[in-house]
Amino acid sequence: MNAEFLSDKSLSGVGEKIFQINEQNEQEKNWLASLQSKYLEIRGPCLECEYRQFLTELRSLLRREFLDVSVVSVKDLLEWKESSTVDISVKCQEMARQNQRQIYRRILTGRFKFTPPTINDPQSHIHLQDNTGSITCKVTDSVRHSLLSAGENWCVLSSWRLVVAEAGAIYIKVKKLIQEQSAKKARRKICALSTPDVSVLLQQKGKLPTSGLNVFAEIRSISEVLRIKDDLVVLIELDNNVFIIIKDRVYLHWSELLSPQTEVVLTNLLPTTLYKGSQQEMRVLVPWKQSDILCPEMESITVLSLPDWLKQTPGISLSEQLTPLSCARQGELCTYKGEITNADLESFGIYQLDRTVWLILSGLPFTHYKEDLHLGTCLTIYNCHMCAFKEFPKICIIGCLSTSVRVTQFSSSQPLTRVLSPSVFIKNWLWRYSVSELTVFQFARFLISLNKKFKNILTCSQIDWILEKFATYRTDLPKRNYTKEFLATPHRCFMWKKESENKSAVFLPAVPACSDIVFDSAVIHRLGYNIIQNLRTVENLNTDLYWLHHCQEKDTVTVLMGYIHFCPDTGRVLLMDDTGGQRCLIMRGGDVGHCSLSALAGCLVAIKNYQVVFERFQICQYPNYDSYGKLKYIRNSSEDVYLMVSSSDVEILLKNKRPEEGSMDRVLCCVVHKESLLTEGISSGKPSLRFTAFGYFLDDTCSEVEIHDFVNDALGYWSERYRADDLMESDTEEQRQRASLMEHKILLFRDSAARWYEAIQPGHVYWFSSTEKLVPISTKHSLKLLKKAEKQAGGKTCIRVPSDLWVSEKLLSFKCQHKKCPLCKNTCVLSKISEIKKESFQYRMVSLEGRIKSRRHLSADNPLYRSRVNFPSDSTLCVSTLENRTICLTVTGEDPEEELVIYMTLNNISYPLGLLPGHVIRLCNLERKVSRQGSVYCQYVVISTVQVLEVQTQPPLTISEEKETKESLWERSSLHQLCEIWRQPDLSAMQCVCHIHKITTIALKSTCNNCSTVICNGQCENPLCDPGHGTKFSASA
Repeated sequence: MNAEFLSDKSLSGVGEKIFQINEQNEQEKNWLASLQSKYLEIRGPCLECEYRQFLTELRSLLRREFLDVSVVSVKDLLEWKESSTVDISVKCQEMARQNQRQIYRRILTGRFKFTPPTINDPQSHIHLQDNTGSITCKVTDSVRHSLLSAGENWCVLSSWRLVVAEAGAIYIKVKKLIQEQSAKKARRKICALSTPDVSVLLQQKGKLPTSGLNVFAEIRSISEVLRIKDDLVVLIELDNNVFIIIKDRVYLHWSELLSPQTEVVLTNLLPTTLYKGSQQEMRVLVPWKQSDILCPEMESITVLSLPDWLKQTPGISLSEQLTPLSCARQGELCTYKGEITNADLESFGIYQLDRTVWLILSGLPFTHYKEDLHLGTCLTIYNCHMCAFKEFPKICIIGCLSTSVRVTQFSSSQPLTRVLSPSVFIKNWLWRYSVSELTVFQFARFLISLNKKFKNILTCSQIDWILEKFATYRTDLPKRNYTKEFLATPHRCFMWKKESENKSAVFLPAVPACSDIVFDSAVIHRLGYNIIQNLRTVENLNTDLYWLHHCQEKDTVTVLMGYIHFCPDTGRVLLMDDTGGQRCLIMRGGDVGHCSLSALAGCLVAIKNYQVVFERFQICQYPNYDSYGKLKYIRNSSEDVYLMVSSSDVEILLKNKRPEEGSMDRVLCCVVHKESLLTEGISSGKPSLRFTAFGYFLDDTCSEVEIHDFVNDALGYWSERYRADDLMESDTEEQRQRASLMEHKILLFRDSAARWYEAIQPGHVYWFSSTEKLVPISTKHSLKLLKKAEKQAGGKTCIRVPSDLWVSEKLLSFKCQHKKCPLCKNTCVLSKISEIKKESFQYRMVSLEGRIKSRRHLSADNPLYRSRVNFPSDSTLCVSTLENRTICLTVTGEDPEEELVIYMTLNNISYPLGLLPGHVIRLCNLERKVSRQGSVYCQYVVISTVQVLEVQTQPPLTISEEKETKESLWERSSLHQLCEIWRQPDLSAMQCVCHIHKITTIALKSTCNNCSTVICNGQCENPLCDPGHGTKFSASA
């Protein structure tokens, strides 16, 4: 055969014979003409044998359906502007019609070339070339093996996909290729050694000739391209602890060709010594001149034994005592195949496989992050660590330097365009230092929890900042040596395995989701059982069993993270994330440096210390907070769960974007008093929340000194008015001099504006911002309960704040030198319990601080009032109410012997959280009363407020060590009503036989139907109550 290039006419004749073109069929003739024209454009002048072989391969692929198939060049691909899928099989065409998905039938042919990595671009690329250009390729693991035998030969791509990225990058994903048979070279005869013999030869490297070795071996592991100082290195491990180190950039592309568990022939490898003269001295192989990787099926390979090789290589004498190194594989390494089902944390090298297993590649020091690990991609992970943990994530696959990740099937979905860069935290710690297995687990758990709580909200840089903030580092961490890690025998990677070293080097706390914060029901059942078993008197029955509570301490190091939300349906603080929400009680002490609650609105916060509180009531109503906003509610529940948090343990991570102040009207307001959070409209079927606050609108040009002095005067003025016996007739000369303090405003917060109840506190200055102006409205069109407040304010009007109100506190940096300044000390005028109980005490309204000694649940005074009014099913109100129960608190002062009883009848008032024994509380504006027996007690009224200052929970059950007598037992039992013993729902009804010893007293009382204040002379003693309140008569024995 003459090696002459053929003309177009000769090529046409070859094509007509192979495809059996009918001369009368113009469509087939035109198709053949376009085919040969495109073929010459792609390959240039060619020989008859090359064209004939190409058509033969094409004919075997297309069979008879070839008219809708076209051949494209690389130049055509580079000019396309949209992604497309190509497959010439008829089966794929039928599937495309069923799925209504277009699959093109185009043939692509070319040669594969490899671009070695450089310092600027440390990634080895595979390119497909023809005479028109070159395009980048991404291949599957099966195609990767076919490239070994392709070499410089032309290949036909029958299944591939063109990907056009938004940034302008274009590449193809190759699924199937066929090598042209005629282009294959004759089989070469190559003699090679097995890895056991090579292992023996490396032990006597000094006696070997300078010529290279041919090795027939199975690839055990291969590393990614590593950057070691200024060099790029690829490490390969064969059987019998034979290692190959590739440092020459000409051969760095071997990392794209080779895969573990593949047999190859490596030619012309030269032995060398690492760490020569040291204790870590090691013999390895390196590629030399004209080294190559050959596929055993494509060549004629003869594996010589060591004696036969020595015969062919004279002048070498080896020691007979040498034996090959052990080739036993480490049982701790495994191979896993799976599909990527979650790639949200790909910047941190974390993927979810098969919706169950988590792949952690964070410890691999990639020179470039793999960009083909998309959602839906099928992978094979060679030489990975399979780790099981008791906590989530329970099954993890951790990659080390020996791990290789190969794509077995590309994702069918359109990949997202993104430029991945490794996390700064990973670069600084996991890539530089050796850590424990527990550390890697905690790192993955931390990130997976953040992604679950705040999906697609936090950026990579923000997560890095959070990682640095909560990570605890050890100072004695050993630095990583990539080469020693890979060459270590037995396997020893960056993760510690010894028990003595199994300590967390970088400790990260657990971050539970809001939906995972639940109370252990077994604890409350066990507490109830223990109470019943240890109950010796009926006295503790009502306190400890009928109204059971428990505080659950966290048993592990955890940090709560979430967004602070002021809920309009509860008037409380919610900690929320993407999984749900949890109600919080944020306690603020008397310290000056407390955190402003209004500043937490919408902020991402972290809470280090907290308690999960469980309370079991007789009656309460509230929706399920895990389903907040989804109209899923639990009706008539007798349990409540919330979080108790101190303001000092709340740390702002990301501040909220406040509304633009340019488009909003702002008012500077000083709040001097706040009433309780009330529920209204229950009987009308439209329940809602409201509260009122008294304040003064200030000039925003005032200095901090002027604001400080005015607020102090206002607090003193209102303290005197509330403590006075007659609020309306007090008209002293001093009050006339402070007439400006009477020009206050009554602010009405209703509906969505009621969410700021916890944020607004008396004695603080706030900016009120809204798109609507704070226009006063007549109280005649407002609530009836504000009529007395209007009269007290001198007939002044009240203001209903807009629903889009935004509250932000103005913190005063000025601090006066007065030690008892209520504004600087964040307190109010308080009275001691010992002073309140004295007969000489003259004030009717008191404020105090104390520790809760005990609490009880008393029945309502009026039996007719015990009928409950349920909220309508379409209501979103989320508050707990105690319509037919009264709370009785016993509070102690500085002296534990001093006690004061406080009654709280919360008919229309939202149940305050945190009223647990042992807690320090501050009660303001209580009504002091004296019983007929001369005992002093206090009544919680509408204008009263309660605040938890300190947590010191006592055990729910205290067993008295005093010896009880039968008479004292009956005496105590007669003072309390009998109640149902708490039990599990599956138990049958219990019966109790009781004996009424005697009735001691009968109490008659007439109280206000609205605020529960005692009626004297036919009028309610509460000056802020509505005159048409109505009365109720009660009697108890």
